[in-house]
Amino acid sequence: MTHGNSRDRLPQSAAEAVTETVTEAQLVHVARETASVVAAHVEQTEQQRTLAEPSAKALREAGLFTLGTPRRYGGHGAGVRTAVDVCAELAAGCASSSWLVGITYGAALFASQLPDAVRTSVWEAEPDALLCGAANPSGSVTAVPGGLELSGRWSWISGIDHAAWVLLGIVREDRGRPERGLALVPASDVTVSDTWHMAGMRGTGSRTALAQQLFVPDERFVSFAEIAEGIGVDRHPGEARVVFPLSINLPLVGTGVGIARGALELVVRDLAGGKRSVSPLHTYTAEAAPHQMNVAQAATLIDTARLHVRRAADEIDKAAREGRRPDLETRARLRMDGSHAMRCARDAVSLLLDTAGAGSFSDDSPLQRAWRDIGTASRHAALSVETSRELYGRVLLGRPLPHTDVV
Repeated sequence: MTHGNSRDRLPQSAAEAVTETVTEAQLVHVARETASVVAAHVEQTEQQRTLAEPSAKALREAGLFTLGTPRRYGGHGAGVRTAVDVCAELAAGCASSSWLVGITYGAALFASQLPDAVRTSVWEAEPDALLCGAANPSGSVTAVPGGLELSGRWSWISGIDHAAWVLLGIVREDRGRPERGLALVPASDVTVSDTWHMAGMRGTGSRTALAQQLFVPDERFVSFAEIAEGIGVDRHPGEARVVFPLSINLPLVGTGVGIARGALELVVRDLAGGKRSVSPLHTYTAEAAPHQMNVAQAATLIDTARLHVRRAADEIDKAAREGRRPDLETRARLRMDGSHAMRCARDAVSLLLDTAGAGSFSDDSPLQRAWRDIGTASRHAALSVETSRELYGRVLLGRPLPHTDVV
């Protein structure tokens, strides 16, 4: 590979970090092994309401925080299918760990769209830097010479306690018109407020960032319209295109699939191990046809979720490699794929809890954590079935959509 000016030159530290391309199978295997490590610290992660340090260390050492980091900076530059499968494996051990890997993957894809000078400042000194962010616009934005000045609060930023850089969703004026996008700032430049008190996904540490008259250079802002139009492949030839916003959201669905799959394994093991029935009709729960059907239906729902999210990921990866953006109908269908998969995963967990019984809701049961986690994660705004159905239905029926860059 040849490079032009010094700004385009591969940082030496990253060059040393890149030894060979790691295959999807290898990354999934690493995730499967790491899942047992983060599972050992899941209680600490929950109690602290942020990722336990041993879990953060294990994920970092496994290279799972660099899934989305460009290869030229020491990352994996992984496709969406890989990220989905990695998150599914991790979620069986710790849903919060899985979610943060998905969040950092998406944040790295966002940051990878920025100019090389900015990318070098992010990844040269710290190739495994953890990035996170809040895409929803918030705060006030003032244009100043050379950049923007931000003030306000950005809620529920998963992983901010461990982050080196944070992406803040804003709306700035561009020739008199609002332009929605992201501003990249060092995590040390914001104040973190502990606002994360939730029933599920407690360990994600999704706290609030506060800023007051924070200066952001123009080159550290990228608009959603620019990402959708493919600014990344224009700036960085040879890298896959980010299919916005689908590339960012689908790994989070992988977390949901992994939660459900872990719940299924627990229930099957318990029933197959001889759990006694509370019904006068059967000695063992596994003998009861209704519970057999519940387990079968849950397993089928999980398979459905996995098939939908993997199909969507494969289509997105193909479009990304070819440097194109799928047409509107395909994008609407792929968004529906992700939302439907997450809902299937949630429905599967509900069925499994019907069979596992009231004891599954005790504080020391991993099933009640799965119930809380999938209940919270599946209601993320980007994965709303209601919104996705309406969008897809409108597109199929030729009804108009408001102008937006996030479909």
